[in-house]
Amino acid sequence: MIINFIEMYSFSSSKRKNSMKNIFGEILIQSSVVPPKTVPLLKPIPNSTPVSIPIDTNTYLNNFVATPTNPNPSLPTQYFNGIQLKTLYNVPNIPVVAGKKQVLIAIIIAYSYPNLIQDLKKYWQNCSNFGSNSNPPTVNVHTMSGATFNAGWAVEECLDVQMVCTINPNANIWVVEAKSSSTADLLAAVQYANITLQADVLSMSWGGNDGPFLSNTVNNSYFTDASKCYCASSGDSNTVSWPAVSTNCIAVGGTTLLWTPNAPNQRTEFTWVNAGSGYSITFPTPSYQSQQNTNAKRCIPDISLIAGVSSLVYIYCSCGTNNPWIPVSGTSVSSPIFAAIVSIADQGRFNQGKSALTSVYSKTPLTPNTSIPPSNSLQNYLYKTILTHPSEYSADFNDITIGNDTAGGSSPIYNAATGFDVATGIGSPNVAAFCADLLNI
Repeated sequence: MIINFIEMYSFSSSKRKNSMKNIFGEILIQSSVVPPKTVPLLKPIPNSTPVSIPIDTNTYLNNFVATPTNPNPSLPTQYFNGIQLKTLYNVPNIPVVAGKKQVLIAIIIAYSYPNLIQDLKKYWQNCSNFGSNSNPPTVNVHTMSGATFNAGWAVEECLDVQMVCTINPNANIWVVEAKSSSTADLLAAVQYANITLQADVLSMSWGGNDGPFLSNTVNNSYFTDASKCYCASSGDSNTVSWPAVSTNCIAVGGTTLLWTPNAPNQRTEFTWVNAGSGYSITFPTPSYQSQQNTNAKRCIPDISLIAGVSSLVYIYCSCGTNNPWIPVSGTSVSSPIFAAIVSIADQGRFNQGKSALTSVYSKTPLTPNTSIPPSNSLQNYLYKTILTHPSEYSADFNDITIGNDTAGGSSPIYNAATGFDVATGIGSPNVAAFCADLLNI
């Protein structure tokens, strides 16, 4: 019997160093789980706001110039805390109105991690995040029968939970811990979130290579509930990954986020050279991409956020490492952030008596244009309304026009461009404006 295993899409310094493909990339494998790596001793998260890159240094300015021969600026590494992420993406606070439904977001992860909640509290109460007098949101955990501990996936679980809590602490947050990282076990966890939890948004920071082995009718049947939004990482090795490539998932890619508080424009994003992108070999182009995508196949990502190795986020994970404060990168950062953003939009809609947004475009993802998408389709609105109206697009999204995805993988090189591009999709959201706009669907 062939058992297919799924790769997570986050990595710390040690995983970048030990990658077999290149110094940054991840390997998407189908035969075995990537063995856990020992996280080296790292400096603790600063007790004050991390120092930004000075805008007036010649080195910085020269490095930031993007040219045809150097489209990806080489910059010093920055580390971001939770408050900075919320500020730089303009994340609003939308509480639950009395008597209205509370949005439920489910994080699908492999294996079990018993220290998850206490690690979240350490992360949350650090003075660089929300302070010792604050309490993290309640997180509920359902562990599928037979799940055991895995150190590598424990870091992934802490990352996913801490990002979702940071962006939308007002949500009803659940973690579903799959028995293992096999496709069957992860999909069983998805089914639990679909049917038992009745989740509104699902976050999935894992995947495997697009192709008939994974992207088949049976596997895609788990992503067909039109009351839900499925958010999936696009991957970390310039390949096209499933389930992100499914017509019924929002594929979340990666950027490098640059913070320059002393500059007139305090934030800039450009491509992350390793983020998963490109054209599917199995899924045809859905009609929501027909104006931007002249290829016969679905392309990813749809949107992108912070994931690059020079714009790291600090998380707290005490799973046997010498220092529990771990700076991480990868599209495992961007996907839970975007899933939480969708949950904010949903909460605003629930407060007004509206339905949840859905990423489900078709009941038959491999033949998506044979059915009519629902009226609350997020993809339809992204591509056919926001992207095609310049004023709306400029208000809702940060257009990423610098760089390309040059670092390895099997995809060709894709350049950032004005508007939609294969490297970064539509761009990264200005969350307050984006969520306000999504009330109109």
